Amino acid sequence: MEPFYREFIKREAVTGMILDVDGTLLDSMPVWHHSGEHYLATIGIQAPASLGRILFSMTMQQGAQYIRKTYRLSQSEEEIKAGIIKTVQHEYSTGPGMKPGAREFLQALKEAAIPMTVVTSTDRPLILAAFGRLGIESYFQDILTCTEFGSGKDAPDIFHAAAQGMGSRPEHTWVAEDALYAIRTAKAAGYPVIGIADQASRADEPQIRGLSDYFIQDFLEAYKGRFQKTQEEGI
Repeated sequence: MEPFYREFIKREAVTGMILDVDGTLLDSMPVWHHSGEHYLATIGIQAPASLGRILFSMTMQQGAQYIRKTYRLSQSEEEIKAGIIKTVQHEYSTGPGMKPGAREFLQALKEAAIPMTVVTSTDRPLILAAFGRLGIESYFQDILTCTEFGSGKDAPDIFHAAAQGMGSRPEHTWVAEDALYAIRTAKAAGYPVIGIADQASRADEPQIRGLSDYFIQDFLEAYKGRFQKTQEEGI
């Protein structure tokens, strides 16, 4: 295992790791950013480019509710959700790839016997398709999806459930995230955070840096040892 990771795990007394998927482990945010637009296009509706930004912090169910109400669709929320999933299924089966250094980070945590749990707004079939293709499902003790859990990452409940499942206290359970709203929730609930840069959240990067205990452009940067606390960077 890379010596720096050992130093980080020991220094921070890490006993559990909660990881987001889209924009954190997978370079998949472009797929989701346009998924609502692409679905509406299949039924003859041209949506504004801003739709992806609006849907960004929503679960699949919440997104379907929003689209149905906003565009006054006759389709049920389940039909809308199924249509959106269909637009991204192919992408998850054939791509996207992992963010740089993500696999090495997972391997380092595994070698240190740190339990890992996924907390994601993406539905399980898509996550399993991507993880199976990439061969990384075995790294995780559990996968918690917001849809199955019944609430999104705008509330701390799903983070608490992940930590409890790993037998890890919040203050020693690290959350790796790229989304500002989820980072806010985790920090307010007492979880230390590794903020991950992603193009989809670029506009929020100053706030993400300010909230995160560590901020990195990608895990490859961390693997090379450039993994410093934000306060050490003068942020």
